[in-house]
Amino acid sequence: MLHPVVSSTPALLALALTLTGCQGRGVDCHRRPPTAGDEAVCRVPAWRDRDYILRLPASYDPGQRYPLIVALHGGGGDKEGANPLTCEDGDEASPHCLSQVAEREGYIIAYPDGTANSLGFRTWNQGGTADGALQCPYACEQGIDDIAYFKALLDDIEAVASVDPRRIYATGFSNGGGMSHRLACELSDRLAAVAPVSGANQFAGAADCAPARPVPILAIHGRDDPCWPYDGGEGTCLSVQEGNYVAVEPSMIGSADAPGWALRNGCDPAPIVAPIADNADDGTSATLTSFAGCTAETALIAVDGAGHTWPGGDQYLAVDKIGAVSRDFSASEQIVAFFTDQTLP
Repeated sequence: MLHPVVSSTPALLALALTLTGCQGRGVDCHRRPPTAGDEAVCRVPAWRDRDYILRLPASYDPGQRYPLIVALHGGGGDKEGANPLTCEDGDEASPHCLSQVAEREGYIIAYPDGTANSLGFRTWNQGGTADGALQCPYACEQGIDDIAYFKALLDDIEAVASVDPRRIYATGFSNGGGMSHRLACELSDRLAAVAPVSGANQFAGAADCAPARPVPILAIHGRDDPCWPYDGGEGTCLSVQEGNYVAVEPSMIGSADAPGWALRNGCDPAPIVAPIADNADDGTSATLTSFAGCTAETALIAVDGAGHTWPGGDQYLAVDKIGAVSRDFSASEQIVAFFTDQTLP
């Protein structure tokens, strides 16, 4: 259940430097497993230069099973920059950061790395087309098998930490959000739910999205996003790569010829739209679109006035470049609350 909360590549160097932190060198976490409250940088066997940050809650007890969130950075970013993007002013002490919310709710959280190009800008193979009709970032151009990577990643995390296999979730921003859609399409046997932010189902625009079961999904997207336009088309912020992005609402609703998540999840196609927040101070307002009769919860939070940003998170570049951050609600809190209600059958 959703709970109202009050309160692209290659990219230009400016975006990459903003979203990228210092690269940590991974260790073999099988030999040096993290303990309660630890943050470790772990290697993924057979995937050189694709390490992940693993954070265990302070309450962690290896004799118990814990839910796991895998959070995916945006295009041009990396694992170190993924959490600060979710924090107000990039301050990782903020209580609304994804890691802070996950910690309070007793989640393990992992931040993996995408594939780096020659400049070190990392992306995910979210799907696209080689002919340029659909925007296809570096990992997509190179045909990186990110489904195989995620299987290896999850296997490694489950070997290192005490994870509940029925409560594994994925979220991500931008290119990472697009990748979380693809994971829902192709890894529905391992993921209990997904929650993409500022990214639509690019994979379904170029391939068959046929999950093995209905997948609960919460999507969050700014209506004034210049980087991944809400209505699709070419991004106009920082991308220098040609190609269109798929639109948000068709990804979530779709039609008989091109089903979105509502149809895949057996929902009544008539959407139920209700306001959830309105912040007169920053000029944004959020509405929740949900559906009746679904076999898996399906919802979209669209934010008028918001750009290519994480609601409640960091205004990491100027408004005239990426659009505004909404302070209507915390995307981190909405996402974790949504995940808490979902388990694998």
